[in-house]
Amino acid sequence: MKNPIQKEMHPIYPFSLKPEYVDEMTVDAETEIKHKAGCVWELLGSCYTQVQLERYCTLYGITTDQALQWKSYWL
Repeated sequence: MKNPIQKEMHPIYPFSLKPEYVDEMTVDAETEIKHKAGCVWELLGSCYTQVQLERYCTLYGITTDQALQWKSYWL
């Protein structure tokens, strides 16, 4: 007979996320913007056009000003 706890566990990740760990996994808004800007700069690199910058910022849900704020950090 199976352990009743096992049917609740994910087959690949055999652990459950406890409520006290959820806060440790949340990201504040500024960090989220920083990481999205990093994705934009990873895709664009240092050679880009304004149109490309605007397109990728729109895709990641940030403004061009936010991306430019983090440019020197990521490049």
